[in-house]
Amino acid sequence: MRGLGFLIKFSYRNLWRAPKRTAIMLLSLALGSAFIIWDLNFANSGSKEVMKEFLAQYAGQYHITNTDYYDKENKKEFDNYKTMSDDQIQDESLFEKSTRRVTAPVFVSGEKKTLGVLLTGLEVERENKLSTIYRAVTVGKFLNPSGEKEIILGKKLAQRINVNIGDEVAVIGQGLDGSVANDLMTVVGLLDFGGGDLEESLAFTQINSAQQLLSMDPSRYHQRVSFDMENEVLPIVPGLAVTNWDDILPEIGVSVRFIDNFTWLVSVIIVVVISLGLSNTLMITFFEREQEFQSLNIIGAKTSWVTMALMIEVFMMATAAVIVGAVLGHLFTTYCYYNPINIQLFTGGKPIIMGGMIIQPLVRLYPVFQYYWQVPLMIYFFLSMTMIYPLIRVIRRSKNAI
Repeated sequence: MRGLGFLIKFSYRNLWRAPKRTAIMLLSLALGSAFIIWDLNFANSGSKEVMKEFLAQYAGQYHITNTDYYDKENKKEFDNYKTMSDDQIQDESLFEKSTRRVTAPVFVSGEKKTLGVLLTGLEVERENKLSTIYRAVTVGKFLNPSGEKEIILGKKLAQRINVNIGDEVAVIGQGLDGSVANDLMTVVGLLDFGGGDLEESLAFTQINSAQQLLSMDPSRYHQRVSFDMENEVLPIVPGLAVTNWDDILPEIGVSVRFIDNFTWLVSVIIVVVISLGLSNTLMITFFEREQEFQSLNIIGAKTSWVTMALMIEVFMMATAAVIVGAVLGHLFTTYCYYNPINIQLFTGGKPIIMGGMIIQPLVRLYPVFQYYWQVPLMIYFFLSMTMIYPLIRVIRRSKNAI
């Protein structure tokens, strides 16, 4: 233990023989560590905030449906004849943050032409509390909770079939009893999804109007959509299927995972670049100290002893740097928690269009504590790898010293 204590004192003394160089190396590693921790927290929080706003508009966190409603292989396909009721859900706590919906592929006919859309019947009062779909209505108004036979269309759809606020459109589909479903509905609002495809493919009405159109029992519906954004654990509902959002929207899920993985890749590259820079600096430092190594050899120091001293120097510097970096990274993250970042700073002031919907999230950063040990381990690993070559060169050039 006394030998180890002397090694530590010896290594600490050597670190500050060139204080400016040591300070620069320590500062660069600390700032790199701080940036990586902040960046990972930003990427994690950013993707969650973006997805939270996107899902809150319409899709929801998960859907409870009949087990045969969604196709097993392709969730874009569904069987409109497979319905459910609240009697099938035993856990009444699931009702608190969810809303019922009725879906129907129909044709909407205006003055100019007839186009196919997905008509969704909404519980208007519940949607106003849980979702933000009403914010997308930029012309006219949202559905009246106590009204009926009102319809909201996307702007592009309204333009294509040439209808305006107050016009009536014919809605034609197939009832669940096999009859031809048809009705007249009044356009009360137009949705603005930033010109995406959803503006041509979605329409909304009151749930009771959709049930009447489809000749459906008032107690039956197709989906119970949950907006419990804080709970990512899917509930188990006996006799019914629970489908997560990334199964319903797989292309969005893949994009989010790609961004998260890409952020980790960038972080690894940053650590490698910093480690290579430190490796070059260490090599220069070791070469400048050849006379010191020779003196140590003369007084009987072994190669392993000197090598251990050099490794302790680097370990001490790396430890101090990652501690400072973790503190700075956490302070930056905490600051961005109380001062959310507007994501439009990175898009030139333009909103993000995801899945055909406009989102304008403010990213509030949350610390992910696993990053506070993963990043230091990554730095130690790459720093250890980059030390190998300088040590080998020093050993070869100073055989008598080390």
